[in-house]
Amino acid sequence: MIMSGSSGGEVLKTGSKGAAVTTLQEQLNKFGYGLTVDGHFGDATHGAVVHVQKSFGYTVDGMVGPGTQALITQQLGYNWTKDKPTK
Repeated sequence: MIMSGSSGGEVLKTGSKGAAVTTLQEQLNKFGYGLTVDGHFGDATHGAVVHVQKSFGYTVDGMVGPGTQALITQQLGYNWTKDKPTK
């Protein structure tokens, strides 16, 4: 889960760095994305976020704000993977 401070409006996007990005990358890897966990929100992390957003009909902006983070957290509980259909 992204640190509790993110619910206060932190948005992770291309160029973001730090522990919250590391956590996001670890979460996305549980979905099967195979990202390098380095705490840097680069092209691969952006691509994984876009894929998650597209898969669930979210607005595709490649950024992780409260809505996309809630989706990721929820899908972790459902054991969703990038290769599972959503419908």
